[in-house]
Amino acid sequence: MLRTLLFLSLTALAAAAEISFSRQIAPILIDQCVECHRAGKAKGGYRLDTVELMLKAGDSETAPVVAGKPDESELYRLIATHDEDDRMPKKADALPEKETKLIRDWIVAGAKLDVADKKAALRTIVPEQEKTQAPEKYPRPLPVTALALNPAGSTLACSGYFETTLWDVASGKLIARIDGMPERILALAWITENQLAVAGGVPGRSGEVWLVNPANPAERKRLVQARDCVLAMVASPDGKLLACGGADNQVRCFELPSGKLKWQTEPHADWIMCMAFSPDSRHVATASRDRTAKRIDASTGEIVATFTAHDCAVLSVAFSPDSRETISGDVDGTIRRWDQNGDAKKDGILRPGGRTEMLALGFLDAETPLVAMGGGAVVSMDAKARKTRDKITLHDDRVNVLLLHRIGETTRIITGCHDGTVRINELGKAGPLLQFVASPGW
Repeated sequence: MLRTLLFLSLTALAAAAEISFSRQIAPILIDQCVECHRAGKAKGGYRLDTVELMLKAGDSETAPVVAGKPDESELYRLIATHDEDDRMPKKADALPEKETKLIRDWIVAGAKLDVADKKAALRTIVPEQEKTQAPEKYPRPLPVTALALNPAGSTLACSGYFETTLWDVASGKLIARIDGMPERILALAWITENQLAVAGGVPGRSGEVWLVNPANPAERKRLVQARDCVLAMVASPDGKLLACGGADNQVRCFELPSGKLKWQTEPHADWIMCMAFSPDSRHVATASRDRTAKRIDASTGEIVATFTAHDCAVLSVAFSPDSRETISGDVDGTIRRWDQNGDAKKDGILRPGGRTEMLALGFLDAETPLVAMGGGAVVSMDAKARKTRDKITLHDDRVNVLLLHRIGETTRIITGCHDGTVRINELGKAGPLLQFVASPGW
C-alpha cells in the first residue's frame, strides 16, 4: 500500500514537473489577469504582462510566486481564495478549478519558466498555435468586414474566416485564398502589389496585424500581437506608413516596407473604431467609442486636436481632399465637420439617414461627403446645403466597408455588406456594375 501511494505521489509530481509555463500557464494569465495588471492599468501596483514583472511584488509586498510553495505565493492565494472580496479576478467568475489546480501544480513543481526572454511581453512567449483552416465551402455568406483594392485596381482583397480572399474586379470571380490569417479580419490595406496588410483577431482574446505578399503568401511578417482585436488600420497615401488601432485603445504606427514600429500611443479611453490617413500623409484621424475623434501627427504620434462634440460612440472618420477638414460619424446617425484644431465647423452637422449608424465615410470632392450606413444605404451629401445629393445604392443589410476607385474621369464606389455581398457601383449610373457574394463556394 505504501509503495502504491509513493508511486502515485511520484507520478503526480512528474506530471506537475512537465507543466509548461509558456504553453499552459501564460495563456491562463493572459485571458484572466493581464487586462487589469498591465502597463497603464496596474491594479494593486502589480503587473504580469511580462515574466519579469510577474515575479515582482505589488503593493502587498508579498512574493507573487514562491517556487514549491503555492500557499506562500500571492498569485495563487488570490485566485484560490473563497473570499469574494479578496479573490481575483475582480468582478468576474472564479477561475475554473482545473486552471487553479494547474497553477498550483506548476508552483509545486518549482515554477519553472521555459522562457528565453523574461522581459518579453507575455503574449509573445506563447507558442504559435496552428490556426483553424478556412472552410473549403462556406455554409452561409460571411459578413464583409474589410476590403482593399490593389494599386492596379484589378483585384479586391476581402475579409474571410481565418483567411483573406482575392477577387477579380471585372468578373467577381475568386482568384486566390490566403490562409493562416486572424479568425476575424476587420481591416485590410493594400500598400503595393507585393504588400498587403491584414488586421483582426479574436474579440477579448487577441489582435494581430500581418504583412503578406499576395503573390507569395508564405512571405509574411506579423507586426502586432495585441491583447484584443485590431479593429481599424490604414496606410498613408505615400505608402510609407501603416497605422492601426483597436479594442486595446492603442494606436501603433509602422514604417513601410520594413514594418518597423515608429511610435505607439494610447489616445483614447475606449475602443478605436475607425482610422483615416490625411491625403497629404501627415496626419492620422481616429474615431472612438469614448465619444471623441482625434487628429494625430503621423510622424510623432502626438495628438494635434481632439473633437468632443459627439454625444455617443464615434464609428467613422475621414479627411477632406485638402487634408484640412475632418468629418466623423456616430452611432446615432450624426456626421460632424471639424477643423485642424478640433473646432466644429459652422453649420457642420449632417444627418443623412435618421437614427442609424454612420459606418463608413469618404469624400467625392471637397463639399461632397460619401456615407455608408447601418440601414444599408450609401449616399453622397451636399455639405453646404446639408442634405442628400445622390442615393448611390441600397443594400439589404448594414454596409460595413466603403472604397472609392477613380479611373480617369470615372468614379466607382465599392461597398461590402453584412449579408456577405460586395457591390461595385459607378457614379452616375443606375444599378451596380457588379455584385457577388464574397464567400467561396456559396
